[in-house]
Amino acid sequence: MIYSFYFRFYKMVQCRWLCAVLSYMAYTVWFFKYLGRRLFIKHRIVRGSTENALDLVRKVHPDPGRPVSQEPEEYHGTVDLSVIIPVYNYAELIRENIESMLDQKTGFSYELIFVDDGSTDGSGDILKEYADRPEIRLIFQENRGIAGARNTGLDHAAGKYVMFADCDDIAEPDLVETLMSRAYRDDCDIVMCAHTLTKERNGQIRQRIPNIYPEYNLMGYDRDARILNYAGLPWCKAYKRELWEQVRFFSGYWYEDCIIHGLIFPQCGKFAYVPKVCYRYRWYENNYSHIQGQNNDPRCLDIYWLMKRILERYEELSLPKNAYFETMLLKHLSAYYFSKISGMEEDVLEAMFILACDLYGRYGIKGKCRLPYMLRVTKKALEKGDINLWKTASVYQK
Repeated sequence: MIYSFYFRFYKMVQCRWLCAVLSYMAYTVWFFKYLGRRLFIKHRIVRGSTENALDLVRKVHPDPGRPVSQEPEEYHGTVDLSVIIPVYNYAELIRENIESMLDQKTGFSYELIFVDDGSTDGSGDILKEYADRPEIRLIFQENRGIAGARNTGLDHAAGKYVMFADCDDIAEPDLVETLMSRAYRDDCDIVMCAHTLTKERNGQIRQRIPNIYPEYNLMGYDRDARILNYAGLPWCKAYKRELWEQVRFFSGYWYEDCIIHGLIFPQCGKFAYVPKVCYRYRWYENNYSHIQGQNNDPRCLDIYWLMKRILERYEELSLPKNAYFETMLLKHLSAYYFSKISGMEEDVLEAMFILACDLYGRYGIKGKCRLPYMLRVTKKALEKGDINLWKTASVYQK
């Protein structure tokens, strides 16, 4: 919430410290609204059977996941950066994306891996027009979804670093140069740049919001968890290839990019953020993220199935159980989790809450851990099984 305030203030007043102050003031008003609501919460403890909850969720939407190979891939870094771009039925927009990716002003070597995921609208034919460009590699496959397409790109990438882009977005000419110059200069595991959120309707641009993060820890996270101030979007980032050696996207789910917070950030030793807009993210009626925002669609229950797989993989990789992990887990089992399913029927909401409590009981840190206030409230709600407290804490988080 606090970053939503911040980005909107930044659009009006492009001064980061002033926007940080204003966003804190706005959130304070929001927080007092929470305190007023908290006084009238009717605490309701839900302690149903996990198996019964699972049965109900399976009836509404069974686990759609597909097997994913987790074996490390052998590769040889022959270029500096591999940009992986899944394509599925974007014939009206793909050409602009391709041209922006080819028009990079950089001295670094890079390849563009376009993975056509079974397009039926002629997108593949447009890609073939660029087949003779040395920077471009084309891969055509049967439809496996965006996660499956990204995995195919990872399997074929030759870059020392990898990056993801959506085929309906636009890269600024200095995207590769900005990310790679910082990556090599500081030997970073992940480098992230800023982006512009462009909202469109009926083909017309309605709003442009520069998403430029401040250098301040607005969320109040522990030192180990401060990387969570930054969004877990796959794009806008260059990743060392090693981070993906034992990790792949889980295919078949909505919200597949949760693995960035869940499995990639925990491996990051050195992170850098460049507050320069190098990427234009487009939000419109048929945008994939817009479709995923339908919180009454049965597929929104993927958030449980996906979190379960992420946590299982987290333990398999023996990643650390520290302040980062606890913060990420509570954030994803509250604000992210609830926002996806808030439009579902109450019995389904209760079942999903029971399953969230079960996940936290199995994977959460039992001892004390430094957390922002609202995550401490979330922790209490999950431990006690208080669904109304959980809903309120989810809505009013920073």
